[in-house]
Amino acid sequence: MSQIFECIIVGGPQHGLVYQRPAAAPQPTPLALITDDGALCTPALRKQSGVDCTRLLLLHPQATGAQIMTMLVV
Repeated sequence: MSQIFECIIVGGPQHGLVYQRPAAAPQPTPLALITDDGALCTPALRKQSGVDCTRLLLLHPQATGAQIMTMLVV
């Protein structure tokens, strides 16, 4: 089985958006994405959520402390 990254955006216009993507073998650059408003979301937390699944929280620059704390519980 291949490993899956489950990515959750924290903050910004796409707050709470969850998507899955397969993990690329050796990935030399960190995972990041551009949201609809053009802001760069970067990884802030990585958590193993199952045998073959890793959960990543991607922080939007406008993410609030409350939004971050809420997503830490998910």
